[in-house]
Amino acid sequence: MGIFGKTERKPAPPQATRPGTPPAAKAAPKSASAPSSTSECVIGAKTVVKGDITGDENVLVEGTVEGTIRISRDLRVGPGGHVKATVNAQSIVVAGQITGDCQAVQRVHIEATGRLTGNIRAPRVMIVEGATFKGNSDMSPGRDGGRTPGA
Repeated sequence: MGIFGKTERKPAPPQATRPGTPPAAKAAPKSASAPSSTSECVIGAKTVVKGDITGDENVLVEGTVEGTIRISRDLRVGPGGHVKATVNAQSIVVAGQITGDCQAVQRVHIEATGRLTGNIRAPRVMIVEGATFKGNSDMSPGRDGGRTPGA
């Protein structure tokens, strides 16, 4: 028994390795190797994507996207992100720039640094002071029962 009534712990002996091989790194916890239910696709600041983006995970755009974005989760355009596309998503948050029509099942949120040029169709639209929006907005309930079209 050690100090203050705690049991004394001895370090585990090192595992034997073959000569010339580095010692094994500590095993990662099982939760680290399991796929995350909140995965996110990041389009980096120096990346340009031209074409269609479709999928079932959150997308963060820090670079440039030209074409169409059709996802069943959330789209976030970072402060340096530029999107020239028609966008369909669960929700859309704009801190950068979107040029094109946006349709969201839940909401479109334009932050103070955000600029959106195009039409919005979403049940909730939030435009923070300092944001720029040029286009029309339609806040009527969706016809398809809350599903993202085509995703």
